[in-house]
Amino acid sequence: MVALKPPPQDRRPGTDAPFMPSRAQGRDEPATKGGADRNAAGNSDGAQSPRGAAPTNNQVASTSSAGAAEKTAQVAATTAPAGGLNAEVVGGDEFLPADELDLVPSGVTRPAPGQSAQGNTIAPSSPKRKWGVPPIRWGGSLSAGFRRSQSENSDSATNQIYEARLRANSYIMQPYIALVSADTSLTMVRDQSGSGSAAASNLTGTSITGNGILSVFPQSRFPFQASLGISDSRSDGSFTDNNTRSTRLALRQDYRPARGNWNASGRYDRSQLEGSFGKDVVDRITGSYSTNSDDHNLSAEGSFASNRSDDLTSDDFYALVNHGYRLDEATSVSTSASVARQKYSLSGDSLDSGGDAQSAQIFSYLSWVPSDSRWQGTANLRYFQNQSTFGGTTFENRNIGGSASLTYRANQNLNLFGTFGANSDLDGNLGTNQSLGLNYSGDPLNFGNYYYNWYGATSVSNSTSSQVDAQRSMAATLGHSLQRSWQTAEQTTVSGSLNQTVSNNRSMGLSSSSSTSLSHSASVSMQATPSDNLSGYISGSVSDNRTMGDNPSAFQMLNVQVNGRWHINAYSELNANLTWQLSRQQSESQTDTVIIDEFGRPIIVDNESLSRTSSLSGNLGYSHGRLLGVRGLRYTLDFRANTNRDQSRIRGNPDALRSPDQAAWDLDQRLRYRIGRIDTELQIRIAEISDQRNSFIYFRVIRNFGAF
Repeated sequence: MVALKPPPQDRRPGTDAPFMPSRAQGRDEPATKGGADRNAAGNSDGAQSPRGAAPTNNQVASTSSAGAAEKTAQVAATTAPAGGLNAEVVGGDEFLPADELDLVPSGVTRPAPGQSAQGNTIAPSSPKRKWGVPPIRWGGSLSAGFRRSQSENSDSATNQIYEARLRANSYIMQPYIALVSADTSLTMVRDQSGSGSAAASNLTGTSITGNGILSVFPQSRFPFQASLGISDSRSDGSFTDNNTRSTRLALRQDYRPARGNWNASGRYDRSQLEGSFGKDVVDRITGSYSTNSDDHNLSAEGSFASNRSDDLTSDDFYALVNHGYRLDEATSVSTSASVARQKYSLSGDSLDSGGDAQSAQIFSYLSWVPSDSRWQGTANLRYFQNQSTFGGTTFENRNIGGSASLTYRANQNLNLFGTFGANSDLDGNLGTNQSLGLNYSGDPLNFGNYYYNWYGATSVSNSTSSQVDAQRSMAATLGHSLQRSWQTAEQTTVSGSLNQTVSNNRSMGLSSSSSTSLSHSASVSMQATPSDNLSGYISGSVSDNRTMGDNPSAFQMLNVQVNGRWHINAYSELNANLTWQLSRQQSESQTDTVIIDEFGRPIIVDNESLSRTSSLSGNLGYSHGRLLGVRGLRYTLDFRANTNRDQSRIRGNPDALRSPDQAAWDLDQRLRYRIGRIDTELQIRIAEISDQRNSFIYFRVIRNFGAF
């Protein structure tokens, strides 16, 4: 654009050159070559740099300013019209926009570069914020497989499974702001049952599964995490009798202040199972708080959970508060208070019943253990109440009590003790108990590599009640043990022990009785850590307890435990954590029980019982990264066992399985082979669920792509 009227121009005294703004620093310089030369030759006060010396900062700035002024003058001269009109080009490439001109009013002294008018340093302006897409790590796979499953209570079935999977993770703004990850699968299952009927063939099921995780401020004092997962038993390698679809949601918030020794957290969990059994939903809210100081520590936790299914509805509430206080080095007090409530209702074709149980208790414990005294003591106070309603009948119990004990350590072998306790129930019945006794442990004796010790104890006690006569009892115990250790190799120790104990108890009063017990036990264990690649622990124990007298009984138990890790070589590793227990219990009462049958006739029942139980729990794992020396051929074995039925889902555990779906034991073997980005997998799985043997074989081919 050309201005028709020349604008007024300021001129430097003693020159005819107009002032032009400098692009370098906004300084006014004459638009003449002479002015530029003078500025290039020296600084503003006429000082000249020595020959060969490095230019100063002012010289560099002046040179840049002069060059810009000279270039501006040339452009102005070439664009000026004839006739001497001093027109200007506005908005050309050689001119800064108006909002970027650093013009200083006349009469004002310009500060030095980098300094404000008051002499303060000017902070550099922050760069403009640029928005974009953060780096995304992504990948996925396409797979096709065949599975054949078989169960003792159903026909065999063959499934064709096709799956497309996509995985990605990234961050929002910065990695310390938020992390995100997602894993999504589209699965199509074609089923064909063993019946061979047309209705049972060519059935196609499609499911979308996956999970996502969002972590906000993951490394801060207040991290937040949210996760959502959806799985389908037809595509995750589970047994498919119920075709279970699972949805799992978890939200967690933690907080820790910048100052102070306390922290808090809150969490919400939801688990929903859907299948041929209907729907089973668990919701749980939990929270916790803890703080501590020099002498005090306080913690609190609480949870509320509900379980909703077609045949069961249950609510579970629990709250616990713990407080500890140390008065001095010898005395400490700990107090705990808890409230619990369980409410459930069962419904079925011919059954509609429920129950409600709620309880509250407070327990406080005082310990006094001075380091410079032979005396030490303890005391406790307790309150407990319970109210239960089943089938329209209510049971209520409430009692308050306390006890105290005092021990005198006569020497390293002999201890004398005395106790006193009192208890009162809801009906006002008061009971007390007192006891006196001593414990003696002999000095250990060494017979070569064997270690022998013996011990004994005796006590007398008295119990009183406002309802019945007092009862007195006497007890005596005598036992001994023999131990031996072998150092079989470096950092490998084998230990064994034998124990025998005999005791006699005699009571007098309302119900006089006398009994004698004899106990034997033996154990052997091995602890080995010969190298960093091998560490393990193996133990076995057997015990036999027999009671003779008024109420004879017998109890035997065998326990075997294996725990360890063995890094066999660079490609294979073995891990084990298993416990097997076998027990037998027999009891017999000298007093027979008389019951009345449905016709009103008395029947004498012998109170003799015999029970045997066995349990196996733990896991065993083995992996080999190069099976048979073939590169890319991998084998894994995973064995898990838990013969004890877990009912924690009813009480609000969102991670527990339904009781009918829990496996007593599960053996999972997988053989994988990879060539480039193509994986092949063969899975053989056998499990016992609800006393039924289940098995399947699954083969699939996977094509991977992306960064995963």
